[in-house]
Amino acid sequence: MARVIVCSGKRSRVPLRLHSVSKCLYSAEEICYYLYHHMTTAEDYVREDALPEYFEKELNLPEIATRLRVLKASEAGLKEYATVLFDATAMYTEEEVEEYLQGLERLQELKFWQKQKAKADVYLEHRNYREAMAVYERLLRERKENGMPEVAAGNVYHNLAICELHITGAGSAAGHFAEAYEKNRSQDSLRSYLIALRLAQKNNEYLSALDRYEVTEYMRTEMDAMLFESMVEAGESPEYQELLQMKKLLADGQLGEYRQATKALLTEFKKQYRLDNM
Repeated sequence: MARVIVCSGKRSRVPLRLHSVSKCLYSAEEICYYLYHHMTTAEDYVREDALPEYFEKELNLPEIATRLRVLKASEAGLKEYATVLFDATAMYTEEEVEEYLQGLERLQELKFWQKQKAKADVYLEHRNYREAMAVYERLLRERKENGMPEVAAGNVYHNLAICELHITGAGSAAGHFAEAYEKNRSQDSLRSYLIALRLAQKNNEYLSALDRYEVTEYMRTEMDAMLFESMVEAGESPEYQELLQMKKLLADGQLGEYRQATKALLTEFKKQYRLDNM
């Protein structure tokens, strides 16, 4: 039989904004749900003054706010904060909370670079590429001091390249995909490097890399298929078709219709962005 959860406090119209992961949370249940599923970023916000303020003023849970302030004054650890936050709702059973707290203890036992990479990976998952990139770059600068193995450094380079792919494009990402492969020897990094070269139209470098890394015919065919499928999907997407129509309106001199279509498309992009970051 399913468990019935009675919501605590109220659902606020004003969100608690977690800027590092571009998330907006509106209730004690949403805060606990996010905390439960993303323990690696908990330290980003549990000690912020905004959290007890939110529980007190927006969620009408002053007792939780008071307990959070006491924790901050005593410089308590993440485990104590998590216990108080989970007490705010009936979302999770005692067994689930205990399992989470044990996971939090294991997380604290990780090496510094492991904890930081885990945090950056969450940023990447939430498409907060600049925050993720900043952490990855810092880890690579300090990798010798932190004792990061070569393979792990390669994985960090790979994720850094993914961030660059979204921020600055395939051209700048290709170099870090190459560094990733040199260190981790992952076929995924090699494939990403070669595809980035193709996307950046660095054909000479691409052909040279095929020979240098002795890329199999199977991988070459696989990459061709992936690129072709991506181009077909992009060409058939509603957004691409709208852009083509807008281009035609501009070419035909229909400026009023062009501006109207542009405004509608931008509105839709903003709407989708808000949905993705709720």
